[in-house]
Amino acid sequence: MKRTMAIVFAIIGVVFLAGCGSKGQGKVRTVTWMTVRPQMEGNNFQVVAALCEEYSAMHPDFKVEFMAIGDRPAYYQKLKILASNNELPEIFDAEGDSLTAQIASTGALVDIDKLYDELNYNGRILNIGKNYARLANGKLYCLAWENNVEYIWYRKDLFAKAGIQKPPETFDEFLEVCEKLKKAGINPISTWGNEAWPLLRWMAFIPFRLRGNDYIENLKLGKAKMADPVGIQAATFFQKLGMNYFMPGWATAAYNDALDTFLSNNAAMYYIGSWQFNSFLDEKNELKGDYDFFYMPTLPGAINGKTDMWAHAGTGTALRKDTFDDQMKDFIKFILDKYPDRSYKDMKSFPAATFDTSGLSKFERHVMDDCENLTSYGYCWDVRMDAASTEVMTKEIINLGMGSITPQEFAQRIDAAIAVNAPKFFE
Repeated sequence: MKRTMAIVFAIIGVVFLAGCGSKGQGKVRTVTWMTVRPQMEGNNFQVVAALCEEYSAMHPDFKVEFMAIGDRPAYYQKLKILASNNELPEIFDAEGDSLTAQIASTGALVDIDKLYDELNYNGRILNIGKNYARLANGKLYCLAWENNVEYIWYRKDLFAKAGIQKPPETFDEFLEVCEKLKKAGINPISTWGNEAWPLLRWMAFIPFRLRGNDYIENLKLGKAKMADPVGIQAATFFQKLGMNYFMPGWATAAYNDALDTFLSNNAAMYYIGSWQFNSFLDEKNELKGDYDFFYMPTLPGAINGKTDMWAHAGTGTALRKDTFDDQMKDFIKFILDKYPDRSYKDMKSFPAATFDTSGLSKFERHVMDDCENLTSYGYCWDVRMDAASTEVMTKEIINLGMGSITPQEFAQRIDAAIAVNAPKFFE
């Protein structure tokens, strides 16, 4: 999932090469990999690009061109256009969402379950990787790369400055902590609003604790309502955070703005997943002195454990079926075989498949234990809902957090959007 590199890349069409082929060695097959994850230093997709280059060096008649679109809305708009014109690239980034379901319904995509079986990879893929992008009909069309869990990180020095003795465990305690930080002149929460997903996490916390994933699975169909008591409770909680405790300028801030605010000691808390944990670790991959984390708060009536949280496999990768031949299968097998160990070794990113864990630090083993011991994990709302309703929620959640509309008005607009859009996507 999750870095925005739009300032580096033009919104559509920047192309960079991985693998160079060799002139004079016969015809070179070039395949396009359209990605929303640019090949940038610090991005775990850099490992995939390096492996593509290695494969091309071994097979001079084969190379990969990456078409990078770093802005997610622009990326998915481009994907829609290509799909509607039957011009999908051979490989492209995808989620287990309604757009992938639509494309898959035309028979255009490789069945990943079958591919894992053919490549003898099923025994390696972890639970989150195997099921995160699975569609409502049980089908899987996305290769998984990451194994992510998400924590609320905090700065112990700023907590101490505000007189906070321990991290909060309940939502009431969390709001008390936010108020103490604010009164001490400290920004409580660093976050950003130019992407939907971090805001939707805060919105979804209370419904997940009280209803598990049943709430979003019914909300997306219109069977549950945002205007239901649990939805209003969630919207009220989010508005309180947005109007009082999010950092100044959050509504227009970008990913790196929020990260820099937290790392520069200008905010006390920051919600992020394991793709970013390296920022808080020392050279031995243990926590740096001023950083620590706590789990999503809970509340009376919660139906899941305090260590159940948002966990996912990040952005996946789909394969175009009519161009997927033996050569492509060999290429994908090469990437899948080498990626897990390289992902951890080179980027300290936890892969979606088994890897050599002999060198894990104490902190990293804790993360792996959390991954393995999950009894349930939250579904990402922007992935489960239809794209049109998600677009409405993305706009209205900013208005809600800024106080421009009430929780009731927010709920009314979301419910109205779902009533119109959901029947077109879910049958």
